[in-house]
Amino acid sequence: MNDKDTFLPVVEAYDRWASFYDSYDNPMTFAASQALEGLAGAADGKVIVEFGCGTGRNLARLKQGGAEKLIGCDVSAGMLEKARALDPAFILVQQDMTQPLPLADGIADLVLFSLALEHVSDLIPPLREARRLLRTNGTIKVIEIHPFLSLGQVSAHFRDGADIVRMPTFPHRFSDYINAAADVGLAINDCREWRPRDFHGTPPQKIFKRGPDVPMLVDLTLTKAGRVRS
Repeated sequence: MNDKDTFLPVVEAYDRWASFYDSYDNPMTFAASQALEGLAGAADGKVIVEFGCGTGRNLARLKQGGAEKLIGCDVSAGMLEKARALDPAFILVQQDMTQPLPLADGIADLVLFSLALEHVSDLIPPLREARRLLRTNGTIKVIEIHPFLSLGQVSAHFRDGADIVRMPTFPHRFSDYINAAADVGLAINDCREWRPRDFHGTPPQKIFKRGPDVPMLVDLTLTKAGRVRS
């Protein structure tokens, strides 16, 4: 049987992937889950909003860390169905992250993007909306495919039978993150690059495909800055 590339819109691709997303051998979701661990340890009592929440796996981990209220948005109904089944207490909205969410200003202590922004061509709309939702002393975390990889055409895809399913993705440079953050009035307080050698436990062998020192993820911590660019 020959493999066949199948290109689908983002919504259709994630609806198709939803039923086996959490069991799929995906080194990026493993890496992102490890990057999230430190965040989970600081979730106690927090109100958290995740853009591109998928099946709710990150929300569930943050709930284990003591988060008070967990809100997720995703464009895929299939993914949100899995998230609802995982925990009915999650507040979930089917929404394109480039559009305003039906949530009040300043409700979130933490806003999370994890392996989601590669599906957005322009980083400004989702970061602007994240800033709107953020409390004065809140934090935005961006955990995404490292520019070294995304610019080398590494992007979200999955195998389903003989199909290799691909979807629209947009590689982002470091300058894209830096400039978009400044444009909407966010400051980058910290930047970490996760390499395969940084992960604990028993990482899947796929993680070491490019060697132990090639960064897989960029992990940015953003807070509100004093001004928005005109």
